[in-house]
Amino acid sequence: MPIRHLLVASATALALTTSPVHAELLSGDTGPVEEPMLIYIGMDSFNFEFGWSVNTFDRAYLYGSGNEIAVAPGVSAVEQIGDASLLSFTTLFVGPLCDAACATNGVGDFIVLRRNGAYGAFRIDDVVYDGFDPTVGTLSGTWWIPLDGTSQFAPAVPEPASWAMLLGGIALIGAAVRRRAS
Repeated sequence: MPIRHLLVASATALALTTSPVHAELLSGDTGPVEEPMLIYIGMDSFNFEFGWSVNTFDRAYLYGSGNEIAVAPGVSAVEQIGDASLLSFTTLFVGPLCDAACATNGVGDFIVLRRNGAYGAFRIDDVVYDGFDPTVGTLSGTWWIPLDGTSQFAPAVPEPASWAMLLGGIALIGAAVRRRAS
């Protein structure tokens, strides 16, 4: 009987320590938005807006429009952003940024917006430019906003101290069971 209790306690402790905690993300996409209209992402109290302008056939500049804005370099999936607070933010603009057609990895560039401690991410999926009028273009993209109000876009990874506490707890439970059995 004590061995069964040890196994149940160990399994519970292991499950609580090793199960990754994923930030719950609100996500959506923007259809083609014509230049120079603002792009709105999110809903209710989780929302951002930013401006943009076309640069060439597949590149655009993005403007904070009251938010701070940063590029997330080398990112091909939103989870790779990790802790967005570590990025270099500006209140001006970023770019020129690629859509999926001009990016070497086939995924458009990611930007992160910050306002009053809240964060949102946006991936540039498509920039369409008519080639004749530099003020005519459309931009489409996908967005994500962490609902927990943090800057985390990636699952948390247990620290070594958590693993040490888990193993120490299991050892103490084992010692207690062994002591009771003898």
